[in-house]
Amino acid sequence: MNNMRLKMGEVKKDEHNPLFIEGLYENPPKPWEPRIDNGYPNVILDNQGIYHCYYTLFVIDPSSTSIPREKRSEVSYSTKDRQVGLAYARSTDGVHWEKPNLNLVEFEGSKKNNLIMRDVAGTGVLYEPNEPDPNKRFKLITRKEKNKKMAVAFSPDGIHFSTLTEWQENSPVLGADCHNSVFKDSRTNQYILSTRLWASNFRVQAISRSDDFIHWSPLEEVLRGQGFDEQIYSMTVFEYNDIYLGFASVYKQGDISVMDFDTLNLELYWSTNLTEWNKTVPENNILIPSGLGREKYLEGEFDSATIFASSMTAGDDRIYYTGGKGRHRGWRETGLGLAYIDKNRLAGMVQRHPEKAMSFSTQSFRFFGEEFFIWADIEQGGHLTVEVEKKTGFEAENCELVRQPNSSYKVTFIETSLVEATKEKAIAFKITLDKGTFWGISGNFEMDESRYWKG
Repeated sequence: MNNMRLKMGEVKKDEHNPLFIEGLYENPPKPWEPRIDNGYPNVILDNQGIYHCYYTLFVIDPSSTSIPREKRSEVSYSTKDRQVGLAYARSTDGVHWEKPNLNLVEFEGSKKNNLIMRDVAGTGVLYEPNEPDPNKRFKLITRKEKNKKMAVAFSPDGIHFSTLTEWQENSPVLGADCHNSVFKDSRTNQYILSTRLWASNFRVQAISRSDDFIHWSPLEEVLRGQGFDEQIYSMTVFEYNDIYLGFASVYKQGDISVMDFDTLNLELYWSTNLTEWNKTVPENNILIPSGLGREKYLEGEFDSATIFASSMTAGDDRIYYTGGKGRHRGWRETGLGLAYIDKNRLAGMVQRHPEKAMSFSTQSFRFFGEEFFIWADIEQGGHLTVEVEKKTGFEAENCELVRQPNSSYKVTFIETSLVEATKEKAIAFKITLDKGTFWGISGNFEMDESRYWKG
């Protein structure tokens, strides 16, 4: 490559943020929602167009309920006697949310609340519309607080879940109390759990695998940060094309004198195999920038100090997250946020020196169809060229680029066939871009003799 550097994609936060807040501060108040805290949101769009949001919260938090906002600067926040649970909200557009009375869980003598369970921590929820057993379309994995055991449950509608079934083996002694993110891996047909453990006094990320969602393998560490200032607090993991992406909440716990102490940024990681993870943009890996006012509690924006994200399970351009104002261990208020970004534009390449075009050669490809797309944004006055060096018919001047409705460019070479051209030997393309961002390529091809995969 020549004159290129990585750039994180730009998210756009919804103008309605926060979409909802703790019920304690709603009108009328919901006393069973005194502190959402980290939230660990799971936002799912089902086949009927309904958005489901599952979030962990403290159902009981004496500090938040007994000390009014105006007095909190005078006293430290206490975690004493807190009780955790799982709450639910739903929406028809993903922006305007309701917290319905589910009549499932008792709180102070009444079941008129939006609680799904009590005494469960870090719950993850998976939706499988094609699950043969209709009673298992929604799958839940969590940690029971009383005995610290991992457990699972199932539901036909995402609201009425079966009794929790504890893991019979391999439940971790410590950890798994943060987001237990789960998805089904299309490569192996296994369920993958991503959760947090502790190692050498550091927070680390680990995975477990299951064929049936009931029996799980021993947890295996797959990612740890760099020292106390870069701890992987939690990470939601999901598939994207042929790789895995992770939305990691990175915790700053080191020097108490710095402004970022006891806060969390949301960063983007990627992997080809789930066991070896990489920062997407090493120089600046933050995906969703924090709101303003990190150093303030009440005056800061709702997502100024902490961000925890759901997997992208509610649309290809939506990242739902819980944002908090106030430091992680102190007084904090949390709300649900929404940020928009095209999944195909999470990270890209730009010119290192703007006065000079950037260029690079791809891996060698073999085509099984004629579709070939370049994902790029070209600024006014910029240009994009595609060619195969020293191959007749594949010169830059013989290439046609047609912009598609999804903002990609369809690549064709006049009177040539990509399939025929790669029957005997794979070909690599040289791509040159001036004044723009290169996001990626897609099409009917396979990489030839790639060093990309470990095997």
